[in-house]
Amino acid sequence: MTAAEAQSSISRPGPSILTVDSVSQDQRRVHRDSVPLPRSTGGTPSGTGTPQEGFSTLQSPDAGDPLATVDWDAFLLPLEPTAEDPLDDAAAKSKAPRYQNSDQPMITWIPKRDLFLDELLRREGRGQFTADRCTSVQRWTGVSFEQTTLKDLGLVVQLGHRHNGTTCANPIPVRDNFSVIDINGRHVVMLAFCGCDGAGEAGDNVQQLLRFDLYPATDCEPNTAFTIALLEHYHLQSLQGKISMYDYYTTLERLTDNTGTKKVVDRYKEFMRVVAQWRHLKMLKRAGRAHCPEGIKGTGPGELAVRCPACPHPGINLPDNWQDVSDDLKYMYWLTVAVDACFRLKRRDVSSTQKDPFLGNGWGYFVEDTGYHEVLKGYQDQDEMSSCTGFSAIDHANNKFSKGYAATGVGAVVCARHEFWLALGMGDLQKGERYVNMDYIFVSAMREYLVVNKLVTYDIACQWSKNLLERIASFPAGIQIDIPEGSIMYAIPKLHFRSHIQEGHSPYSLNYRKGCARNDGEGIERRWWDIQPITGSTKMMGPGQRQGVLEDHLGYGNWRKFVELPWTLRDRLRDALKSYMKNVDHYTTLTVSLMDENVKLWTAQVNLWEADPWAPGMEDPYVVASSGLTEAETVQRLTEEEQKASAVKGYIALHDVSMLGFMKMGVDLEETKIALRRDAKQATPSKQLGLHERRNALRRKLLKYRELQGVYMPRAMSLIANDPACHNDVERVEDVRLVLPSEIALLQRGVVCSPRLCEMEERMREAQCRDALQDVRNQLHIIDHLFRYKKVNVRHQGANTRVRTDIASQDTKKTRAAEKYRRARRAKLALAGSGVWEQEFQVLEDRDIRPIVDDDPDEVALRKRKRGEKGAVAEGHRTISWIWQAADSSSPAAVIDLLRVEWLKARARKMRWEEEVRLLPEEMRRVLVTLQYEEKAWLARRTARVVADPALQEGLAAYATRQAAIRCAMRGTFVAVCRMTAIEANGSQGDEWEVASAMESVAGMDNRDFDSMYELDGEDLQERCNR
Repeated sequence: MTAAEAQSSISRPGPSILTVDSVSQDQRRVHRDSVPLPRSTGGTPSGTGTPQEGFSTLQSPDAGDPLATVDWDAFLLPLEPTAEDPLDDAAAKSKAPRYQNSDQPMITWIPKRDLFLDELLRREGRGQFTADRCTSVQRWTGVSFEQTTLKDLGLVVQLGHRHNGTTCANPIPVRDNFSVIDINGRHVVMLAFCGCDGAGEAGDNVQQLLRFDLYPATDCEPNTAFTIALLEHYHLQSLQGKISMYDYYTTLERLTDNTGTKKVVDRYKEFMRVVAQWRHLKMLKRAGRAHCPEGIKGTGPGELAVRCPACPHPGINLPDNWQDVSDDLKYMYWLTVAVDACFRLKRRDVSSTQKDPFLGNGWGYFVEDTGYHEVLKGYQDQDEMSSCTGFSAIDHANNKFSKGYAATGVGAVVCARHEFWLALGMGDLQKGERYVNMDYIFVSAMREYLVVNKLVTYDIACQWSKNLLERIASFPAGIQIDIPEGSIMYAIPKLHFRSHIQEGHSPYSLNYRKGCARNDGEGIERRWWDIQPITGSTKMMGPGQRQGVLEDHLGYGNWRKFVELPWTLRDRLRDALKSYMKNVDHYTTLTVSLMDENVKLWTAQVNLWEADPWAPGMEDPYVVASSGLTEAETVQRLTEEEQKASAVKGYIALHDVSMLGFMKMGVDLEETKIALRRDAKQATPSKQLGLHERRNALRRKLLKYRELQGVYMPRAMSLIANDPACHNDVERVEDVRLVLPSEIALLQRGVVCSPRLCEMEERMREAQCRDALQDVRNQLHIIDHLFRYKKVNVRHQGANTRVRTDIASQDTKKTRAAEKYRRARRAKLALAGSGVWEQEFQVLEDRDIRPIVDDDPDEVALRKRKRGEKGAVAEGHRTISWIWQAADSSSPAAVIDLLRVEWLKARARKMRWEEEVRLLPEEMRRVLVTLQYEEKAWLARRTARVVADPALQEGLAAYATRQAAIRCAMRGTFVAVCRMTAIEANGSQGDEWEVASAMESVAGMDNRDFDSMYELDGEDLQERCNR
């Protein structure tokens, strides 16, 4: 019903009843009541005359009128009853009719989004441009200023005629309380739609508002609009500042009235809906969907995602002969991806896809939801993937607390080298990190990269990679992808690799496998950190709203990575060139110092291993044999024992964190305390803030530890409470005692600790002794070799200083390993008492910490005093430290084995840096070729769609032209930033580096301040580049 029809119905005789929504006092609930509709006191329907004359027929309700508080956006006006069918009292109290536009507004908006998208593109040309905006108006009362509105001052804004300045012959007024919400708050504005002969050119009500830079809250009889400037402002604030919609909208309410003396009509739900639409339209616009004749419905899977320009894209940025290169260069055309799950991105089981639909299901970063859940139905009973890291004993939260959640987290795939989220590379997890979820997400993300080989990193790749191809083959035919045998290399990220058992895991190391370059595999963890601030606000969103918000943030993150690529790749290449030369020198020096026959033998062995590390009988060349369990292996063994015990009938878990998890937490906290205490002693004033933050983090962990201590050591809590040394409320929290079983007196230990708890710590301490002793041996070998290298090869002050610095660093590591051994041995002695174990783990004196070829320092000093010798080690008097005898390393073969591992690691470091130096110039070339491709694609879009509306046609061409100019300018920026470094590494460059016209506008701007010229669309790039 138009406003004119509303006037006509009001002036008819006869009683009328309306169902009215009133807003509660807290402005977050709506109460529905039936109220009589007052009759008009006179006037004729507006149809002719000036806008002001037309508005005079609408009577403003007085202060006592219940219509003064009606929320018009909450419902549609009911049909006017006839005189033959009057509404009685019972009918007046009946339930109001429901309308899809109010119950499911997004469902009714989706078919009309092409219109909204076209109107945004009209704004790219001259269109019906207006620079007007809402302003706050104050009126002088004679004593002071008071707030008023332009409506109260008599201003009427006529829509549909701004572009030609003519007067509308038939203005159709809006409702009396039409609201416009701008950056500076809410404004009551009197508008009039065009209803004259020019209405066809002006468009319908929605189009007239959009062409006046007002976005309507609904596409049916809107009574609220948001300015385009407001939506642009909030959009970028939410992406960069991670500000929530609630906080932003509350700020607008405070700007409107911060005294509580005025009623502020709540439009929060409308704001959420409009922002969701705005995010979606911006993604469509940037992907060029408005330029396609097929329109929005023709959008393909993953088409709205921002792709990594440095990754290999067949048909776009790969050379013609990329499949024919030699085997040692094939890694340059690998796709390197990282797989992981994040359990912070939960979603409560609220709303539904009917009330909150997906606006672009499968068009962006999330997998297509319908097919995804159809596949999941067949795997309801599949368990979470197991892990060999030992972490599962500490934290079982991944597959618990799923009740009440529609999603307990998300799984994702990113480009591991450049940290771009992949199209169709994210999906919700229902209960932990199950195979079916991660497999489906991985398959969806890999669909457009089927012809390239892949390096896939995953923190549990050793488990997930087993039978992956068989699991994919069991998917429905439409989901399966062809993955040739041997086309995927699996690896574990470097930080997570240390947590795995050593045996059998070198083939998963990014440090040892050929072709991995200097990729650390941890990029996805950094991306989780970027998106973490919005996890709280998305938890309570419906499915469509949450997916839209997340995809918008993912796209923004990808665009910022795109913008930063020139400096990222340049800095990486500079660092790679320096590190490569340094590691070449180190490798060459080490190789020269070794026997040729050993080098040839080790080279042949490692070449066989690199060709096929999984071959039957293949030994791991990077592992030194150990006589006992390491700390990680001990935790793994204890984990298996705990899992078997928990499977016994009648077993009751005391807490979500197991007893092993509690003990592992205590041992780790001990190391954290010691590291913090050590750093606090030498902290400079500039490090005090970081020290304070580390203490706060330790305090929080101690509180969690005390909570678990009350579960597994309840009788000790009274003793802890009475001992000031155990209290957490102290400044130097690193001095607080943990009260591990080994710290408790023998007589009291049996009372407050269970035998199983003592056994766990004893076994973990024994493993700690073994690991720490091995670390001492390794550091002694390194120090001994550095001394020999310095004596033979190093001359001049600068070189000597560098080597001495390296020696001092290794010596510090040796000292810390010795301290760790002594702590672990004291704890082992307190728990187990004296025994045969002391033959392997003896008391470690300072004189025992010496290389295998050195004599006892005390014996050397004694001989000096007796015979005046210089202290040279005599073969007949040399004694070997017990640390080498305990490791069964007294034979020369064991020493050579340690040198072999050190040499292989030096060789691997040199090779990885060499690969990095080769790979980075190729990635730079791919970025430039991708920008060329996108520039041509946008130029082609200028005329791809032909429309009758000249203003829309102009907007389509203008936007495409500007986007092409942006790519050209970005290419020029890339060349200006990276050219010299690429020449230094590669020596020659191709035609893609020749962008003279673009370079002229960016020459001399190689600095970080250049980043500020980019916006999300890059829409101000060309202007700033030409300054």
